[in-house]
Amino acid sequence: MTLTDVLILAGTLLVIAAPAEHALVRWLRTKTKNGNLQLLLTWADQAVALLEKSDLGGAQKKQQAVDYVATRLAANKLTGKFSQEQLSAVIEQAVAQLNKEAK
Repeated sequence: MTLTDVLILAGTLLVIAAPAEHALVRWLRTKTKNGNLQLLLTWADQAVALLEKSDLGGAQKKQQAVDYVATRLAANKLTGKFSQEQLSAVIEQAVAQLNKEAK
């Protein structure tokens, strides 16, 4: 097998494998994002459940919950993956879910 044959074979394999590799990278990225989102939602539920019976006011409870979730994100090297608005929204969603379940 000559050098030209090897280069042609390598180029052909690269062209064939590139779309599969691209699809695999996209799938892994999506799976990672979904996993991170599930962690965020779980931590928001935990924060709301922990603070539910505290003597703090509503705004203070929410800030404590946001801080709790932010701490968990930092501990898992996920700082910057979610904005403060997103953290606030998942806390509100967790509160709404808890209130719905309490009824």
